[in-house]
Amino acid sequence: MREENVEQLKDQIEGMKETTAVYIGSLIREVVREFGDRGREVVKEAARKGGLWQGEKYIRNNNIKKRGTKAFADFFNSMSDVDLFKIKVDESSEEKCVVRTNVCPYIKYWKEMGINKELPEFCILATYFDLGLAQAFNPKLKIELPEDMMRDDPYCIYIFKEK
Repeated sequence: MREENVEQLKDQIEGMKETTAVYIGSLIREVVREFGDRGREVVKEAARKGGLWQGEKYIRNNNIKKRGTKAFADFFNSMSDVDLFKIKVDESSEEKCVVRTNVCPYIKYWKEMGINKELPEFCILATYFDLGLAQAFNPKLKIELPEDMMRDDPYCIYIFKEK
């Protein structure tokens, strides 16, 4: 591929990341503005159902037989987004899965939009998509986000465990 084509492709990918961030950020912010706590619950459930749909599709399309928290960790480690988000599974067992990243392709746009000041819990709402992915493997899993780069932590840490 020629160098100018590579640069065009990089620009297109960056544009897609910005568009995705603005779209997701605007939708979540407006739902919460309009509906408050009820909006937060709607956003979490919509995100969770989207992740669940994608997780179930992956399981079906790849004829995955194993289920459980450890199977989810293996799946999460192999996702195409791993490189985009620099995801690392820190801990994985049948009881718990801990995932860490210090890269988010969307956070700079969300901060430019001021979402971090208006909705400091924004990433907690958005990560319910990841909860849905996890629940495709283990429906009993819950998610915690004790560290979050939107709140200026050095990492995002997702903890999936049964509650």
